[in-house]
Amino acid sequence: MNAPATPHPQSAPRLDGARLSRAFVHTGIAHFAKLSLGAPSAVFDALAASHAGDDLATLLDTPRDDWHAACVALARVAPDLRGPLGRLLADLQLQLHEWFALALCGENESSYLLNLALAELQSPGALRPGLHLVAAASDALFGAPLPPLALPNHRLVRAGVLDVVGDGPMPTRTLAVAPELWALLCGDTNAWRDTAPLPVSDAVLPQSFCEQLPSLATMLRSSATRHVVFRGARAAGLAAAARLAAAVGRPPLQMEATTWLRQPALAAACRYAGWLPVLALELGPGERHVLPDHPALAVPLLIVTGRDGAVEAPALIEVDLPPLSTHERRGAWRAALAANDEPPGDMQSNAQVNAQAIEFAGHALLDGPTVHTLAERVRLDARVRGETPGLAHLRRARAGFGSERLRQLAQPVTREVGPDGLVLPDDLLERFDALVARCRQRESLSDGLGASLAEPAPGVRALFCGESGAGKTLAASRLATLLGAPLFRVDLSAVMNKYIGESEKNLGRLLDEAAALDVLLLIDEADALFGRRGEGKETGERYANMLTNFLLTRIEQHPGIVVLTSNSRGRIDSAFTRRFDAIIEFPPPGVAERLRIWQSHLGQRSPDAALCRQLASYCTLPGGHIRNAVLQAAALDPAEAGKETGDTTRPIAAEQLVAALIDEYRKIGRTPPPQLMHARGTT
Repeated sequence: MNAPATPHPQSAPRLDGARLSRAFVHTGIAHFAKLSLGAPSAVFDALAASHAGDDLATLLDTPRDDWHAACVALARVAPDLRGPLGRLLADLQLQLHEWFALALCGENESSYLLNLALAELQSPGALRPGLHLVAAASDALFGAPLPPLALPNHRLVRAGVLDVVGDGPMPTRTLAVAPELWALLCGDTNAWRDTAPLPVSDAVLPQSFCEQLPSLATMLRSSATRHVVFRGARAAGLAAAARLAAAVGRPPLQMEATTWLRQPALAAACRYAGWLPVLALELGPGERHVLPDHPALAVPLLIVTGRDGAVEAPALIEVDLPPLSTHERRGAWRAALAANDEPPGDMQSNAQVNAQAIEFAGHALLDGPTVHTLAERVRLDARVRGETPGLAHLRRARAGFGSERLRQLAQPVTREVGPDGLVLPDDLLERFDALVARCRQRESLSDGLGASLAEPAPGVRALFCGESGAGKTLAASRLATLLGAPLFRVDLSAVMNKYIGESEKNLGRLLDEAAALDVLLLIDEADALFGRRGEGKETGERYANMLTNFLLTRIEQHPGIVVLTSNSRGRIDSAFTRRFDAIIEFPPPGVAERLRIWQSHLGQRSPDAALCRQLASYCTLPGGHIRNAVLQAAALDPAEAGKETGDTTRPIAAEQLVAALIDEYRKIGRTPPPQLMHARGTT
């Protein structure tokens, strides 16, 4: 194949790489069998007969059984081969014996007769071509050396096209090609396993990124850059990568980074199928990912990853995806909710409801693809119910969306708390309302302020302190209800890991997922992480201090809302108080608050008002214990007991309520007040 001549015009229609390779291998193996075996078996006759009329002599118009003439003709037509195989031969400047080795490995994956032929030519049990066989065939058929020791460093192997398989001495190892790659080289451009075409969505992306698209596309097309890293939420990164691939004019192919590492042949597949690979990568703090280089077959890569870790590769550009502005986000909701299949009705009313939903949804710091997907769910939910999309549909859509990855480290809290569900003193309620206002305005707080606050982090960090049962978790649920945000309770046992670095990675992944969905995180017993730091004399103390500092830094940079709880503010290191935007202490409820708690829990099944006032006056248990007592009393005196009389809201019997309350005192190791024991005797 050195300096081949220009082929004759009449041979051009026959230049099909797959057909030529198949005939090339079958004819070559049959000729090699005659040279090495003398009297080949019937397998080789069957192999030749399996492609009668499509053999090498017919395709090249050369004399039959003239191997030398066929090789000369092949060398002449090879530069003009069509399709991926022809481009591969040209890229790697393969000679005839190297093309034969590649085609032998590829055809061996599709031809059973070729499997049987190779089994006769080499040691029993070896169904793939061994390196000793490849070397012998190269020397006998082409007079060209291809020794086993040279193959591991051959450009076909370094490019990931071929793979040397085995652990024994080099001559006993085998040579293989990925079946999917050979199918692609023969014209099959279907996506590989563990990969999927990445659709280009019409989701709204930040305007600042869209303005960068033309220059990024130009740099990729001109090979000025080969790697583009998108940092940010996964959905936004994938959407941005798909948009850039469309601008480049190549179909994006999505896969995990581990798939790219496990299958070196993917580089060649993407090059010859025209795909632009998009790698999804998860990195923890301090982690580094080095992308493998394929100098022989350079392929541009798009990488989607979070904020942590480092990506190393030549000619790399990193793009930090900014969040949508308030105007862009509301525009995305407005466009996505503007469905044409709304049920008929008052158009003005529909517009008002949609405006309320858009205004409510606009407070959630979500990216364009997430808004697009959530809006589809909102519309589907509304259509199924025959309703106009509104706030209720939005809450339901957000409650169940995208929590699969988050559930590995946190659990959803689905309780919605109404205005009467959280009982607080008036002064504490004012502070809670101020926290709600801070959360709703977190994105626009810096508007009109000084230069030092030009770009503050939009996140909000609150600390709820108080004894067990004081209402800290209930307040967090009420906050999530008011904001329309899903609430997730962090499982510290799943986050913390005994191996150094794993806890930081889990925390980083947790906060990244929470930011992408803009959920409200609840971290119970925060003093386990934010307790008073030691002097750092021991290794364990030093690591604990480093972990605490890392968590504080990440929470400060987190754009979402985080609520931390502690049974005692005194357990929290005083140096951390500046890091919190709000600290709310939940004192034990007073008489008025306890009465409202009793009334809120008992509802329609409340006994006479006098008993509730008595219990509120001398039973000083906080709301959590009152809740337990009411549930236990309801179990002892169930509502079903009144079904015979038709009164399903029959009040709970006073004796059952008092007995459950006494049990609650005993459960926590406290002596019930004398008034309660007296009430038990009178009931």
